[in-house]
Amino acid sequence: MNPAQRKALGNTMKLLVDNEPLVNYPLHDVRGPLDAATAALTGAQMRARLKQGKHLMMDCSAGIFCVYKWSGLENPSGDIGWPGTTGTLLQHLPHFTDPATANVGAIVIYGPSTGEHGSIVYQTGKDPLLWSHGFDGGPVLIRLSVQRTQHHLPVTFLNVKGIGPA
Repeated sequence: MNPAQRKALGNTMKLLVDNEPLVNYPLHDVRGPLDAATAALTGAQMRARLKQGKHLMMDCSAGIFCVYKWSGLENPSGDIGWPGTTGTLLQHLPHFTDPATANVGAIVIYGPSTGEHGSIVYQTGKDPLLWSHGFDGGPVLIRLSVQRTQHHLPVTFLNVKGIGPA
């Protein structure tokens, strides 16, 4: 992943945070037709929907998929034909644990086994600022040090440097 692609990810994350009232989380954390319709949008279609005041629907892992797709990048869960889950992200991408080495776009998964929540590094550092969409009222930008207190351990970073253009 090159700097221009990381910049595109940052721009997409910022656009979604700036339009937070229009970005909804599925009721009872159950994906449905509205999530599928959101995931099917192109980046241009997503931007047009937001400009028209129309809503988007996604959970955390579908949000990660959409950020990557709308930034012109491949599905971080691999070529699986659907957005994927925290578990497919964990299966597909190499793991690391040091937040200070995470670049913009690195994915962060919380919890054991297949994970319970995912976010994306928005701004680097020892305590990176993350893009997170885990409730209706997001997406938000939140520090790793805060978000890690809201979820079970472990915290697993996923290396996305091999993800290329879609």
